Amino acid sequence: MLRWRLSLGALLIPALAWLFWLDMGVVAKPGSILFPLSVLVTLLASGEFIRLTTFSDLRPRPVVVYCGSLLIVLASGIPSLYLNPPLDCPLSYLGIALMAYIVSCILAIVAEIIFYKQEPNVIPSLALSVLGVFYIGMLIGVITLLRFVSDDQWKSLPLISLILTVKMGDIGAYTVGRLIGKHRFAPQLSPGKTMEGVLGGLLFSVGAAFFTFRMLPDWIHIQPPLFSWWQIVAYGILVGSAGVLGDLAESLIKRNAGQKDSSGWLIGFGGVLDLIDSLLLAGPISYIFWLLALK
Repeated sequence: MLRWRLSLGALLIPALAWLFWLDMGVVAKPGSILFPLSVLVTLLASGEFIRLTTFSDLRPRPVVVYCGSLLIVLASGIPSLYLNPPLDCPLSYLGIALMAYIVSCILAIVAEIIFYKQEPNVIPSLALSVLGVFYIGMLIGVITLLRFVSDDQWKSLPLISLILTVKMGDIGAYTVGRLIGKHRFAPQLSPGKTMEGVLGGLLFSVGAAFFTFRMLPDWIHIQPPLFSWWQIVAYGILVGSAGVLGDLAESLIKRNAGQKDSSGWLIGFGGVLDLIDSLLLAGPISYIFWLLALK
């Protein structure tokens, strides 16, 4: 299984790099390649969330999770692709996504009112629907916003910084944990995680942040913001730590559902949520960091 995961990972990395290269305006308008991908991921992840949180007497309303999440992601990407001129305030795009989230929550309430049939678990079901819209739609929406920070001034660098920092942290945590891990970090949620692995992963995240801010911009011909060394270290630690929390958050959902993977969509990796779980909570931290770079 490990050999399969390494082989598949070796194919996914260059495929993702190729998509980023195309998305930076090589063949189309910047953002027009990755944005449809984010929509597809949203739909797949929504289905997995519904599956994990559906029980015999309790379930989120699928139409709310699908439509609400899709509405937020569309609101996060479409304005950046088609509004002319762009909105002045960098928070305005986030504001559009937040308004879409509020609308989705209102629709969730309206749906329960319309379809109410004296079920005993109406409020818990409503809470699951709203959680799904936030966990899938809002968090993927923030990641989508990273692609359009400062109206494409830094192209895909903000999004790349998130993915590299978090995923190198995942690799570092797995490697160090396998080599020297002894002390369990969260034995009830993720028995394989160790304190040593988490600390090693944070070191890998800091290294990935330095690579992203100091070396990568020259390769892709981008002028990055001038972050000091301590800001880069802070970025690596904060985003890397949020990645660990994101992984544990999905583990919490899976343990409650009694499932090992969110789905069997990708053999050796699990489902879409298993691939992006560590990115979801790290996205807002990265987005705030890049907004501060505009000051």
